[in-house]
Amino acid sequence: DEIKAIARRAKDPESGTVRLGIFPTLGPYLLPHIVPNIVARFPKLELILVEEKTEVLLKKLHEGELDAAILALPVHDDTLHAEFLFEETFVLAVNRQHKMAGNKRVKLNDLAEERLLLLDDGHCLREQALEVCQMAGAGERTGFRATSLETLRHMVSANVGMTLMPALSVHAPAPSSPNVSLVPFAEPAPHRRIAMIWRRTSALTAFLHQLVPLVKKIPVGLLKAPK
Repeated sequence: DEIKAIARRAKDPESGTVRLGIFPTLGPYLLPHIVPNIVARFPKLELILVEEKTEVLLKKLHEGELDAAILALPVHDDTLHAEFLFEETFVLAVNRQHKMAGNKRVKLNDLAEERLLLLDDGHCLREQALEVCQMAGAGERTGFRATSLETLRHMVSANVGMTLMPALSVHAPAPSSPNVSLVPFAEPAPHRRIAMIWRRTSALTAFLHQLVPLVKKIPVGLLKAPK
C-alpha cells in the first residue's frame, strides 16, 4: 500500500488518501475550522478522519493504519516526528451560582482544596487536568467520570461541580449552557500544546509538511478564553 501511494503521488502529489487521527476533546471543535481549508487547497485529496483516544491513535500510527495524527504533546517516541501546531489555553467552567462565577480572572492557587470533575481514564485531557490540579493543590471529584466534554459541561450546568474546558470547545459554534460561567485564568494560564505527529519513515512526509500550515490557520482568539 505504501509503494502504491508513492507511485500515485509521483504522478499527482496532491491526490490520493490521507488518514488523519484526532482525539475526542479536540476533534469536534478543531475540524470545522481546518477541514474546509484542506479541501479547498487539495480538492482531489481523500481525507479520512479517525477520532480515537490518544493511546489508540498512537497504536494505529505505528501499525500504519493512520498516516498522521493531531495529538497533545509531549509524545515520547523517537520513531515519530512531531510538528508543533499551537497552544490552547484552558478556562475554568463553574456554575453561575458558584462564588467564582463573577471573577474576571482566577489564579491556579484559587483552586486549592477544590474538587474538579474530570474525564474517564484514557483521555489525554484527564492527564492534563490532573497536572493542573497538582499544580493548584486541587483534587478530583470522586464518584463521577465523564466520557465527553459535553457531559462535563452538563454536569457543571447541573451544579455538580467545576471543570477545565479547552478554549476551542467554548467558542461558538460550540454548545452553550446558560447556567455555566467561563472564568479565564490569570497569566500564565494553563494550556495544552498540540502537534501533528507522523512516522519518521512515512512516504507522505513531504505532503504532510504541506498540511501543517493549513491546520495552523486557526484564529488566535479561538485558542484563548472568550472575552
